[in-house]
Amino acid sequence: MPFFAWQDRYDVNISSLDEQHRGIAGMINNLYDSLEKGVYNDETVGSVLIPIVECLKYHFQTEEKMMMESNYEEYHYHKSMHDRFTDEVMLSVIKIKKGEQVNAREILTMIRDWLLTHIEEEDRKLTPVLSQSSQPK
Repeated sequence: MPFFAWQDRYDVNISSLDEQHRGIAGMINNLYDSLEKGVYNDETVGSVLIPIVECLKYHFQTEEKMMMESNYEEYHYHKSMHDRFTDEVMLSVIKIKKGEQVNAREILTMIRDWLLTHIEEEDRKLTPVLSQSSQPK
């Protein structure tokens, strides 16, 4: 069973966001599998964690642009959640670059758990707003 077992119930029914969510889950699974196989360890994981962070940033920018275009009332709150999470993950990357001890599996678990909670509790709120804004007027 994959570390980040994506299920259809996580879909927010906005194809571009669902595609990105699934892609991030796949990247996390690939990294986790590589850790399990010994390809990477806690010291070398930084080089492959950075692309995941970049993908997260791109995804957040996509969401934020869609929220802005839809005049989403909770935009600032939602963006602040993205910013705090990005900062938290970047702290781990910085620690790795400095040679500080980290637990890569804990970092991946933190990313997975935050994303699932965020998708189910926050991104799901976007569905009616973004679906409505994409309808022809």
